[in-house]
Amino acid sequence: MGQFTDLLQTCKTWMDRVLMVNVFVVMAGALWFVVAVGFHSQGLEQPLGQFQQLWTPLFMPAIGLLMAAALLNGGLQWLLRFKKRREQSLPGPRATLGKQS
Repeated sequence: MGQFTDLLQTCKTWMDRVLMVNVFVVMAGALWFVVAVGFHSQGLEQPLGQFQQLWTPLFMPAIGLLMAAALLNGGLQWLLRFKKRREQSLPGPRATLGKQS
């Protein structure tokens, strides 16, 4: 594998780690929302108010990052597969010499 492929693989590994943490943030936010709505139906407003205060600075960017990184991760995975297939299908110097004889 070439240096470019190694760099792509390192980027993919770090992106996977960031996505994993981000998924848990989004899941925790969803759980918090469900619990806050339950408390809201019982007349306790504070958890839903805290969630609404954190919606714009925390949860919206987390959801946006999750979607963007998932798309980028898919594109990067496609690029790695494409490059690997291309490297496998290119004949080496010995294959070309054998055909000329």
